[in-house]
Amino acid sequence: MSEEEQLVSSADKLMLKEKYIDAIREYLKVLELVKGKNDELEADTCSKLSQAYSALDPRSDENSLKYGIDALEIHKRIDDKALTIMDLLNLGYIEQSAGKHEMCKNYLQEAMETARKFGDSVLLSMAMSANAECLARSKKSRNSAISLYREAMALSESEQDWENYFEALYGLIGCLKEDGKDKAFKMAMEALDRIDQIIAAMKNKKDIKELKSAVSFMYDLASDLAMEMENVEEAINIAQRLRSE
Repeated sequence: MSEEEQLVSSADKLMLKEKYIDAIREYLKVLELVKGKNDELEADTCSKLSQAYSALDPRSDENSLKYGIDALEIHKRIDDKALTIMDLLNLGYIEQSAGKHEMCKNYLQEAMETARKFGDSVLLSMAMSANAECLARSKKSRNSAISLYREAMALSESEQDWENYFEALYGLIGCLKEDGKDKAFKMAMEALDRIDQIIAAMKNKKDIKELKSAVSFMYDLASDLAMEMENVEEAINIAQRLRSE
Protein backbone atom coordinates (compact mmCIF):
# COMPACT_ATOMS: atom_id res chain seq x y z
CA MET A 1 0.00 0.00 0.00
CA SER A 2 1.40 3.40 -1.02
CA GLU A 3 1.84 6.30 1.40
CA GLU A 4 -1.18 8.14 0.00
CA GLU A 5 -3.34 5.00 0.20
CA GLN A 6 -2.37 4.55 3.85
CA LEU A 7 -3.22 8.19 4.58
CA VAL A 8 -6.57 7.95 2.80
CA SER A 9 -7.44 4.78 4.72
CA SER A 10 -6.51 6.46 8.01
CA ALA A 11 -8.50 9.60 7.18
CA ASP A 12 -11.55 7.62 6.11
CA LYS A 13 -11.55 5.78 9.45
CA LEU A 14 -11.24 9.09 11.31
CA MET A 15 -14.26 10.42 9.39
CA LEU A 16 -16.31 7.42 10.47
CA LYS A 17 -15.34 8.19 14.06
CA GLU A 18 -16.38 11.84 13.50
CA LYS A 19 -12.83 13.02 14.24
CA TYR A 20 -13.08 15.63 11.52
CA ILE A 21 -10.05 17.80 12.36
CA ASP A 22 -7.74 14.77 12.41
CA ALA A 23 -9.26 13.51 9.16
CA ILE A 24 -8.70 16.90 7.52
CA ARG A 25 -5.02 16.82 8.49
CA GLU A 26 -4.61 13.41 6.84
CA TYR A 27 -6.49 14.39 3.68
CA LEU A 28 -4.35 17.53 3.35
CA LYS A 29 -1.23 15.35 3.46
CA VAL A 30 -2.70 13.23 0.66
CA LEU A 31 -3.46 16.34 -1.38
CA GLU A 32 0.17 17.49 -1.11
CA LEU A 33 1.33 14.13 -2.48
CA VAL A 34 -1.06 13.84 -5.42
CA LYS A 35 -1.77 17.42 -6.54
CA GLY A 36 -1.05 17.79 -10.24
CA LYS A 37 -0.01 14.14 -10.50
CA ASN A 38 -3.18 12.07 -10.14
CA ASP A 39 -6.42 13.78 -11.21
CA GLU A 40 -8.77 11.09 -9.89
CA LEU A 41 -7.20 10.87 -6.43
CA GLU A 42 -6.77 14.64 -6.21
CA ALA A 43 -10.45 15.19 -6.99
CA ASP A 44 -11.54 12.43 -4.61
CA THR A 45 -9.41 13.92 -1.82
CA CYS A 46 -10.79 17.41 -2.46
CA SER A 47 -14.32 16.00 -2.29
CA LYS A 48 -13.57 14.29 1.03
CA LEU A 49 -11.98 17.46 2.40
CA SER A 50 -15.09 19.37 1.38
CA GLN A 51 -17.31 16.91 3.24
CA ALA A 52 -15.03 16.89 6.29
CA TYR A 53 -15.02 20.68 6.58
CA SER A 54 -18.80 20.77 6.13
CA ALA A 55 -19.27 18.14 8.85
CA LEU A 56 -16.93 20.09 11.15
CA ASP A 57 -18.90 23.34 10.77
CA PRO A 58 -22.05 23.05 8.61
CA ARG A 59 -22.89 26.75 9.06
CA SER A 60 -19.70 27.87 7.31
CA ASP A 61 -19.08 27.11 3.65
CA GLU A 62 -15.63 28.74 3.41
CA ASN A 63 -13.37 25.68 3.20
CA SER A 64 -16.01 23.12 2.27
CA LEU A 65 -17.01 25.19 -0.76
CA LYS A 66 -13.40 25.76 -1.87
CA TYR A 67 -12.48 22.08 -1.95
CA GLY A 68 -15.87 21.09 -3.35
CA ILE A 69 -15.34 23.45 -6.29
CA ASP A 70 -11.79 22.12 -6.78
CA ALA A 71 -13.20 18.59 -7.05
CA LEU A 72 -15.93 19.76 -9.44
CA GLU A 73 -13.46 21.51 -11.73
CA ILE A 74 -11.27 18.42 -12.01
CA HIS A 75 -14.21 16.09 -12.68
CA LYS A 76 -15.53 18.46 -15.35
CA ARG A 77 -12.09 18.66 -16.96
CA ILE A 78 -11.68 14.87 -17.14
CA ASP A 79 -15.34 14.55 -18.20
CA ASP A 80 -16.49 12.29 -15.37
CA LYS A 81 -20.21 13.01 -15.55
CA ALA A 82 -21.28 10.84 -12.59
CA LEU A 83 -18.81 12.40 -10.17
CA THR A 84 -19.55 15.87 -11.56
CA ILE A 85 -23.18 15.34 -10.55
CA MET A 86 -22.14 14.08 -7.09
CA ASP A 87 -19.93 17.17 -6.66
CA LEU A 88 -22.85 19.45 -7.57
CA LEU A 89 -25.09 17.66 -5.08
CA ASN A 90 -22.41 18.02 -2.41
CA LEU A 91 -22.08 21.75 -3.12
CA GLY A 92 -25.84 22.14 -2.98
CA TYR A 93 -26.03 20.49 0.43
CA ILE A 94 -23.12 22.61 1.69
CA GLU A 95 -24.89 25.82 0.70
CA GLN A 96 -28.18 24.56 2.12
CA SER A 97 -26.51 23.89 5.49
CA ALA A 98 -24.89 27.32 5.36
CA GLY A 99 -28.28 28.94 4.76
CA LYS A 100 -27.44 30.11 1.23
CA HIS A 101 -30.58 28.86 -0.47
CA GLU A 102 -30.18 30.61 -3.82
CA MET A 103 -26.72 29.12 -4.33
CA CYS A 104 -28.08 25.79 -3.15
CA LYS A 105 -30.78 25.92 -5.83
CA ASN A 106 -28.25 26.85 -8.51
CA TYR A 107 -25.98 23.89 -7.80
CA LEU A 108 -28.84 21.41 -7.46
CA GLN A 109 -30.52 22.65 -10.65
CA GLU A 110 -27.23 22.14 -12.51
CA ALA A 111 -26.94 18.66 -10.99
CA MET A 112 -30.43 17.78 -12.23
CA GLU A 113 -29.83 19.16 -15.72
CA THR A 114 -26.50 17.32 -15.97
CA ALA A 115 -28.09 14.06 -14.82
CA ARG A 116 -30.86 14.43 -17.44
CA LYS A 117 -28.26 14.86 -20.21
CA PHE A 118 -26.14 12.02 -18.82
CA GLY A 119 -29.16 9.71 -18.78
CA ASP A 120 -28.50 8.14 -15.38
CA SER A 121 -31.88 7.53 -13.72
CA VAL A 122 -30.45 6.89 -10.24
CA LEU A 123 -28.48 10.14 -10.21
CA LEU A 124 -31.42 12.01 -11.74
CA SER A 125 -33.76 10.75 -9.03
CA MET A 126 -31.24 11.79 -6.36
CA ALA A 127 -30.93 15.24 -7.93
CA MET A 128 -34.71 15.65 -8.16
CA SER A 129 -35.17 14.81 -4.49
CA ALA A 130 -32.32 17.12 -3.50
CA ASN A 131 -33.91 19.95 -5.50
CA ALA A 132 -37.29 19.21 -3.95
CA GLU A 133 -35.82 19.31 -0.45
CA CYS A 134 -34.33 22.73 -1.15
CA LEU A 135 -37.58 24.04 -2.65
CA ALA A 136 -39.65 22.67 0.23
CA ARG A 137 -37.97 25.13 2.59
CA SER A 138 -40.08 27.92 1.11
CA LYS A 139 -43.88 27.92 1.18
CA LYS A 140 -43.88 29.67 -2.19
CA SER A 141 -42.17 26.73 -3.87
CA ARG A 142 -43.90 23.95 -1.90
CA ASN A 143 -46.01 22.83 -4.86
CA SER A 144 -42.93 22.66 -7.07
CA ALA A 145 -41.22 20.52 -4.42
CA ILE A 146 -44.20 18.16 -4.25
CA SER A 147 -44.20 17.82 -8.04
CA LEU A 148 -40.47 17.03 -8.11
CA TYR A 149 -40.77 14.45 -5.34
CA ARG A 150 -43.56 12.73 -7.30
CA GLU A 151 -41.46 12.79 -10.47
CA ALA A 152 -38.50 11.28 -8.61
CA MET A 153 -40.76 8.55 -7.20
CA ALA A 154 -42.16 7.67 -10.64
CA LEU A 155 -38.68 7.48 -12.15
CA SER A 156 -37.28 5.37 -9.31
CA GLU A 157 -40.27 3.03 -9.33
CA SER A 158 -39.86 2.39 -13.05
CA GLU A 159 -36.24 1.35 -12.39
CA GLN A 160 -37.07 -0.52 -9.15
CA ASP A 161 -34.62 1.80 -7.45
CA TRP A 162 -36.33 1.42 -4.10
CA GLU A 163 -33.92 3.35 -1.91
CA ASN A 164 -34.35 6.53 -3.96
CA TYR A 165 -38.08 5.84 -4.33
CA PHE A 166 -38.56 5.84 -0.57
CA GLU A 167 -36.19 8.79 -0.11
CA ALA A 168 -38.47 10.81 -2.39
CA LEU A 169 -41.59 9.51 -0.65
CA TYR A 170 -40.09 10.47 2.73
CA GLY A 171 -39.62 14.04 1.46
CA LEU A 172 -43.10 14.10 -0.03
CA ILE A 173 -44.70 13.02 3.25
CA GLY A 174 -42.72 15.76 5.00
CA CYS A 175 -44.24 18.31 2.61
CA LEU A 176 -47.76 16.95 2.96
CA LYS A 177 -47.53 16.78 6.74
CA GLU A 178 -48.60 20.43 6.73
CA ASP A 179 -51.99 19.27 5.44
CA GLY A 180 -52.49 17.10 8.53
CA LYS A 181 -50.68 14.43 10.51
CA ASP A 182 -53.41 11.88 9.84
CA LYS A 183 -52.79 12.03 6.10
CA ALA A 184 -49.03 11.87 6.56
CA PHE A 185 -49.31 8.90 8.93
CA LYS A 186 -51.57 7.04 6.50
CA MET A 187 -49.04 7.57 3.71
CA ALA A 188 -46.20 6.39 5.95
CA MET A 189 -48.05 3.21 6.87
CA GLU A 190 -48.89 2.57 3.22
CA ALA A 191 -45.18 2.93 2.50
CA LEU A 192 -44.41 0.20 5.05
CA ASP A 193 -47.00 -2.02 3.35
CA ARG A 194 -45.26 -1.36 0.04
CA ILE A 195 -41.93 -2.37 1.57
CA ASP A 196 -43.56 -5.63 2.74
CA GLN A 197 -44.79 -6.27 -0.81
CA ILE A 198 -41.33 -5.70 -2.26
CA ILE A 199 -39.74 -7.96 0.36
CA ALA A 200 -42.32 -10.70 -0.31
CA ALA A 201 -41.00 -10.92 -3.88
CA MET A 202 -37.39 -11.27 -2.69
CA LYS A 203 -35.81 -14.65 -1.93
CA ASN A 204 -32.36 -13.75 -0.68
CA LYS A 205 -32.31 -12.97 3.08
CA LYS A 206 -29.24 -10.79 2.64
CA ASP A 207 -31.07 -8.63 0.05
CA ILE A 208 -34.07 -8.34 2.38
CA LYS A 209 -31.85 -7.24 5.27
CA GLU A 210 -30.05 -4.70 3.08
CA LEU A 211 -33.34 -3.23 1.81
CA LYS A 212 -34.78 -2.89 5.31
CA SER A 213 -31.59 -1.21 6.48
CA ALA A 214 -31.57 1.15 3.46
CA VAL A 215 -35.18 2.26 4.02
CA SER A 216 -35.23 2.13 7.83
CA PHE A 217 -35.87 5.88 7.81
CA MET A 218 -39.42 5.13 6.65
CA TYR A 219 -40.05 3.11 9.82
CA ASP A 220 -38.57 5.95 11.88
CA LEU A 221 -40.87 8.42 10.15
CA ALA A 222 -43.98 6.29 10.74
CA SER A 223 -43.00 5.72 14.37
CA ASP A 224 -42.34 9.43 14.96
CA LEU A 225 -45.72 10.33 13.47
CA ALA A 226 -47.42 7.73 15.66
CA MET A 227 -45.77 9.24 18.74
CA GLU A 228 -46.81 12.76 17.67
CA MET A 229 -50.38 11.45 17.50
CA GLU A 230 -49.88 9.92 20.98
CA ASN A 231 -50.35 6.40 19.61
CA VAL A 232 -47.62 4.66 21.58
CA GLU A 233 -48.91 1.16 20.83
CA GLU A 234 -48.67 1.76 17.09
CA ALA A 235 -45.16 3.17 17.46
CA ILE A 236 -44.12 -0.04 19.26
CA ASN A 237 -45.72 -2.16 16.53
CA ILE A 238 -43.79 -0.26 13.87
CA ALA A 239 -40.50 -0.83 15.69
CA GLN A 240 -41.27 -4.56 15.91
CA ARG A 241 -42.15 -4.57 12.22
CA LEU A 242 -38.71 -3.25 11.35
CA ARG A 243 -36.98 -5.94 13.40
CA SER A 244 -39.05 -8.80 12.00
CA GLU A 245 -37.56 -11.04 9.31
